[in-house]
Amino acid sequence: MEQQSKRKNKFALLLVTQKEDGAIRQHTISSALVEVIAIFLFLIVVGVVCRLVYLQITLEDAQKEIVNQMVLITNLTDENEALSVENSTLTSKVTVLSETVSKKAANEDAISYEAVENALPKGFPLSGSATMEEAAEGDPMLKFTAAQGVNVVTTGTGTVSSVDADETYGTKIIIDHGNGYQSIYRNNGISLVKTGEELGKGYILFTVGEENQELGYQIMKDEAYIDPMVIIDING
Repeated sequence: MEQQSKRKNKFALLLVTQKEDGAIRQHTISSALVEVIAIFLFLIVVGVVCRLVYLQITLEDAQKEIVNQMVLITNLTDENEALSVENSTLTSKVTVLSETVSKKAANEDAISYEAVENALPKGFPLSGSATMEEAAEGDPMLKFTAAQGVNVVTTGTGTVSSVDADETYGTKIIIDHGNGYQSIYRNNGISLVKTGEELGKGYILFTVGEENQELGYQIMKDEAYIDPMVIIDING
């Protein structure tokens, strides 16, 4: 009995087929072959299931990656729009700044040009009308005779270089215009300026009275006398 219980149960698969003539044939498949087929089928099923699980995981990862990419694209789009707005703002600021700098440069150029022009002794040396003649002898000079109350004024911006006595006219004032030009005013009046003063164009040097109606006016360029008529604006 014990020996019989230890024996393994064996089985076989019986296949029955019927031919066209009605004959029946039986085919027996051994248990070993059935086991091999079952194992093979099991492995196929396991492989298919693993493949499906792998594909599912891959698909989920791909979906997550797509979602992440979409979020990233959205964020980058928002950042790009913000940068575009900021760039537009900066461009506007740069344009405004450029225009401001250009205007400032233009103003500075205009001021510089005006300063250069004002420093040239081109103005009329009297605040009112007067008779005028050119000196016949000596260094070039214009001789004016003005009415009382008229002022002798600077013909350009500059610094008072000296206030000295003059043998012929009484007082001599020299204005250095800082550009190689010097203007010289000879009059018998009382000087209203002192050496070292910086004066604007049209600044009063003398006031013409009964005893100082004559003015001798000269211009020097680089320490040499020149004809005042070359540069003076007779119309004032």
